[in-house]
Amino acid sequence: MMDNFAAKWFALYYPVLGCIFLVAGIGLMIKTKAAFSYLHSQSENEQPPALLRSILKYFFLFTLPCLALSFFPFSWPDLLFSLWSFIIVFTAGPQLVRWPQSRKAIKDHPQKMRTIIKLTGAVMVAVSIVMFLLGYLVIQ
Repeated sequence: MMDNFAAKWFALYYPVLGCIFLVAGIGLMIKTKAAFSYLHSQSENEQPPALLRSILKYFFLFTLPCLALSFFPFSWPDLLFSLWSFIIVFTAGPQLVRWPQSRKAIKDHPQKMRTIIKLTGAVMVAVSIVMFLLGYLVIQ
C-alpha cells in the first residue's frame, strides 16, 4: 500500500515541480530586469522578501514527504533528489537569514546580481529536464 502511494506521489510530484521550474527558469532568463527590480525594491526592507521565504518554506515542506517516501520502496534516484532538495533549502536559507548582507550585495553589485539571476534561471531549466526524466522513470 505504501509502495503504491509513493509511486503515485513521485509520478505527480516530479512533473509538476518540473513544470514549475521550467516556467520559472525561463521567466528568470527572459525577465531578468523585472526579477532584479523586484529584488532591488525588496532590498530596501529590513525583512527578507516574503515571496522568497514562502517559496523556500513550501519547497522544504514538500521535500520532507519525498525523503520519507523514497524508502517505500527504497529508491536511490528519489533519495538523491530528496537530499539534493535539502541541500538547496539549506544553501538558500542562510541567504535569507543573512538578509542585511544580502541586501547590501544586491544594491552594491547590480550587474553581478543580474548574472546570478540568469544563471539561476538556466539551472532551473536544466533541473526541470532532470525532473521530467525522473517522472518518466517512476511511471515506467
